[in-house]
Amino acid sequence: MSWDDLKFVLAVGRAGTLAAAARLLMVDATTVGRRILAIEADLGARLFERTGTGYLPTHAGHKALSHAQTMELTALSLSHQIEGSDKNVEGPLRLTGLDAIFDALIIVRLPQLLARHPGLEITFSSNLELLDLSRREADIALRNREPTHPDSVGRKLGQVAQAAYAAVGLELGEAPPLIALPRENDGTAFSKMQRDLFPRGRIAARGNSEGHILALTRAGIGIGILDCFVGDSDPSLRRVLSNPIASQIVWAESHVSMARAPRVRAVIDFLGEIFAENSDLLQGQRPFQPKQKDSI
Repeated sequence: MSWDDLKFVLAVGRAGTLAAAARLLMVDATTVGRRILAIEADLGARLFERTGTGYLPTHAGHKALSHAQTMELTALSLSHQIEGSDKNVEGPLRLTGLDAIFDALIIVRLPQLLARHPGLEITFSSNLELLDLSRREADIALRNREPTHPDSVGRKLGQVAQAAYAAVGLELGEAPPLIALPRENDGTAFSKMQRDLFPRGRIAARGNSEGHILALTRAGIGIGILDCFVGDSDPSLRRVLSNPIASQIVWAESHVSMARAPRVRAVIDFLGEIFAENSDLLQGQRPFQPKQKDSI
């Protein structure tokens, strides 16, 4: 089997359906289906069982997937070695993290970085899921925990605090409306903290990104938990509780083979400057002045 064939087998094995595999490969689902049928015909073996919920690997399929994963790792290792030795601060770089830290903190300052290094091409990818750095799903990941993978290295950028906010003028009452994460996140530490802070609160809306929670809070839907650098910079919002309710350390994580690439170092250095210059705002140390008294 060629590497081109194995990429289709690997995508279907990982995604489980033709449609999801097609999105990974950036082709249409019909193409994926035809390619899998052709590969199976060439091999004289069935690689996937077609079920009502998707494609499940057969015994032969598991062997093909194992071989495909080995070839993928070899190809990625070569790519890492070549790109890690590049001497110029230029070329594409993918940065993954949560949307608020991109939109409110980094993108507004991006012209400074591009003025220094106009050859950079940065892609911002916001995702609640952790992308795989070893598979080059991202070059730098902003994460709220120290890297633990043996092939990853990290730089501590700084501390980011969160607080509870509501729209200026919103009456909260004894059972304040809350903006929560989607129901599948009800068991997380974030959701537990929200329930502990507002035990009589009722969930009025949910959002799966800080951007959605910010928009809902601005619209006066209820209390949203936001990063202080977002909430304290917005004149349409006020803190419901005077002090930050949580804080996290943010790390810039990269694959060990790419950590010395000039473009990776340049971007991480730039992120470090942003965090250092805005540490008070990031840590929620801006003076708090309550605008009105609420009953919670």
